[in-house]
Parts: sequence; C-alpha cells; structure tokens
Amino acid sequence: MDYIKEFISKLGTVDTAQRKYETFKDFLTLSTYSLAQPFYRSEEIELKYKYISSKYTKEQAEEFPKLLALLVSALEEQHQDFLGEVFMQLNLGNTHNGQFFTPYRVSKMMSSITGYHVKKYAGSEIMTLCEPCCGSGGMIIAFVEALMEQDINYQHCLYVEATDIDEMCYKMTYIQLSLLGIPAKVIWGDSLSMRYNEVLYTPFFFLGDFKQKLEDRAKINNTQEAVSEDTAVNTGSQLKLFKFL
Repeated sequence: MDYIKEFISKLGTVDTAQRKYETFKDFLTLSTYSLAQPFYRSEEIELKYKYISSKYTKEQAEEFPKLLALLVSALEEQHQDFLGEVFMQLNLGNTHNGQFFTPYRVSKMMSSITGYHVKKYAGSEIMTLCEPCCGSGGMIIAFVEALMEQDINYQHCLYVEATDIDEMCYKMTYIQLSLLGIPAKVIWGDSLSMRYNEVLYTPFFFLGDFKQKLEDRAKINNTQEAVSEDTAVNTGSQLKLFKFL
C-alpha cells in the first residue's frame, strides 16, 4: 500500500469545507496531545485537545485515528520521514523561511557517515543527539536507523533534544519520535534566541527512566572534571578552557 497517497487522500475527505492545511494541522495537534497526555495528565493539554475536537462532527473526528493508524503502519513497515513527505507533497513548506526538508535518502546517507564512530560504542554510556532545527525529525529517524543497522538499541541508550521554530514541525517531530520509541525532549522555540513556547518529552523518555539516567551521567561527568582539574593543578599543567565530553 502507498501509505502516503492513502493518507493525503483521506486527509482531504475529513472536512471538505476547509483547506488540507487546517486539517493536517489539527491532526498534528490531536495526535501530539493524545500521545503526551497519558504521561502528563495535564488539564491544559486536555482543554487544547477538546477545543480542536469541537471543530468537527463525531463522524469527522473519527477519521483522525484512522489517519494516525496509517502513519503507524507506515513506520512499522520501514523507518522513514512520513510526515515530512506528506508536508512537502501538500506544499506546506514556508519558502520565505527556507523551509525545505532534506530527502530521507540523503538524511540516511549523512547519518551513516557521521554515525560511523558509534561502532565502538561499549553499550553502557548514554549517547546524546542535538538537532536545533529538526524539521519533521527526518535526520533523527535516519540516525536511529543507522544505529539499528549496527545492532544498537537506541531506545535504551540514545537521548535526543530536538528544536524547531515552526509549530507544525515541532509536532511532526514529537509524533514520529514518540511512535518510534525515541527518548527525546522536543521543543517548539527558537534555538538562536533560546526562547521556547512549549516543551514535551516523548513517552520513551519516561518509560526508559531517562531523567535518572541523565542525572547519573551528569554526576559522573562532574566527578571526572573535578579529578581532571585537580590533576592539572597538582602537576602544573595548563587548564583547558573548553572541554568536549
């Protein structure tokens, strides 16, 4: 089945009185909050979900879970930037802001090259990945696929921080990373000004106890830094201004 073609076709039948852009945006909001709410149990999230749902009849609202099911089936079949491809095929990119998503094949090639060093991964430490302009999360998805090809279980050892200034990109990333079981902090905000509108952690951040894992990692790094600095002082060595952990 061509899941993307089926998704776009069904998207257009949800509410023929409005543009696909609006329907897709509402799909992203409903899916994002559906995935987050079991872990947050937030009244604010609940109200936002109900507000979007109230725009549709019961029959129309029942189409959104079917759209999500198509996305799940597509991601189960293979790793891919499904929502990013839908976004571009619907011509929703903001050309004024230079919003063009990297084709997944290119993302996969780049991830295979940059991720080559993880072949030496010992299996105990946590890897971190920062994506300051994440789009729909395609580069992250490609990286975890590269890890899987090296028999590394990213759900246990990878922590991602992904940011985008565009609300739809933020939600596309959150949905796809959540469905693929990627432990992540997804941020809607500006990476340059460090101003953020909303932050959500994916389900596997909670299920994998990554809060504790990151705290333990920070303690180990702090201890190693203290020992390194003491050694430098005692031996008269020059202190490093920049440290790469």
